[in-house]
Amino acid sequence: MTQTTRPFKVIISGGGVAGLSLALMLEKVGLDYVLLEAYSEIVSNKSGTGIVMLPNGNRILDQLGCYESLVHLAGNPIESVSFKDPSGELLSYTEGWQKRASERYGYMALWCDRGTVLQAMYDQIEDKSKILVDKKVDVIQQTDSEVEVTTADGSVYRGDIIVGADGVHSRVRQEIAHHASKMGLGEEYTAESVPSTYSCLFGISGKMEGLPEATLDYVLNKKFSYIIGTGPANRTYWGLMKNLGQTFHGSEIPRFGEKDKEEMIKEHWNDKIAPGVSVSDLYNNRLRPLFMAPMREYTYKRWHSGRMMMIGDAAHQMTVIIGQGGNQAVEDAAALTNHLVSALSSSTTERLSYEEIQRVFEGYQQARFDRVSRMVELSHQRQLMDSLDTPELEEIMLHKFPATLPGSVVQRWDQTFEPAACLYNLPVPARAKEFRWVNEPKDSESKDS
Repeated sequence: MTQTTRPFKVIISGGGVAGLSLALMLEKVGLDYVLLEAYSEIVSNKSGTGIVMLPNGNRILDQLGCYESLVHLAGNPIESVSFKDPSGELLSYTEGWQKRASERYGYMALWCDRGTVLQAMYDQIEDKSKILVDKKVDVIQQTDSEVEVTTADGSVYRGDIIVGADGVHSRVRQEIAHHASKMGLGEEYTAESVPSTYSCLFGISGKMEGLPEATLDYVLNKKFSYIIGTGPANRTYWGLMKNLGQTFHGSEIPRFGEKDKEEMIKEHWNDKIAPGVSVSDLYNNRLRPLFMAPMREYTYKRWHSGRMMMIGDAAHQMTVIIGQGGNQAVEDAAALTNHLVSALSSSTTERLSYEEIQRVFEGYQQARFDRVSRMVELSHQRQLMDSLDTPELEEIMLHKFPATLPGSVVQRWDQTFEPAACLYNLPVPARAKEFRWVNEPKDSESKDS
């Protein structure tokens, strides 16, 4: 661990995957922080959707001591990948993915509740007094020397910077945009150009007869598609992605209520996701209320202003089809931690100046912008493919693509994982692997096979 001598405190807004991973990283490298979570729990077993953790995210979790725990908590890493036609019949089925992923990348891919990932990280945090709940960020004020945050209950917190890890509707991003507009830079921060072409209805259901354990299934259809995952006992994760009929922008993007969910389920009630398994079966066997949201697809041009910075969904949003949302949030936290540690590792004991903080923020965004923009684009293109958006894509996906598996998936994973971020100041535990990651810690303990 790199020891820093310069005093510095980070305020984190949001206790989701992005915020909690950043908190754990800061603790591991010895940087002070406080995390403010608006809700009353960090880990909840009563709400939330499923998440896919992939090797690029799992490598960082391994650096944090979370990976083995996550595998234990989740159980049944992905073993099979299948593509199905609109009637739920197999186009392609490949298995052996636990061995294939582990041998190639050193890490498996797995489905789990979002709360399971949070639990694995929360368990590793030694000083839990810095993780505060019921602390909704209300007012953010900046001075030449600090940022002051007032929460809805009137509490006040001061630090050198605030990091908005507070999701799509980020309060910190609102303040960043407001601050930027006063400086005549509002166009670089506006949400009005954010597009949304697809919605997603998320569900968690019980174990379904007709669906194998530890699977990742894609069901193709015209203008909509399904992603289905099974993993932990008594868990089937599913998402129905549907074209909205047009691309909405900014404030025009629709919000969905209970009536919208009911209408969506009714419309797709008889859709087959496997032989003998319909959407009605998923709905009747649901374990939690359904969640429906528009899929925003955008990378904000600027992620920071003054002493405020964004990571995760607050800075960039993508469809769920390639499962990179949560993994990119973890990468964001790692990259920001790297830049902070680098800036704070000099021999002086003086606080970072405002100019130094700006260089940290600029360096971080430059390190991440092209990568997340690429993930947004890959996710969009893949959604077009699965929803058979054009006659050409329909021909490819139903008749040509299945014959390329599993090789095409491995090739795409290689391209996706190779430039992934990691923590430079924590070793990667030794794991035999075939794959060469571009970014390896300088003092890595990882060994190639």
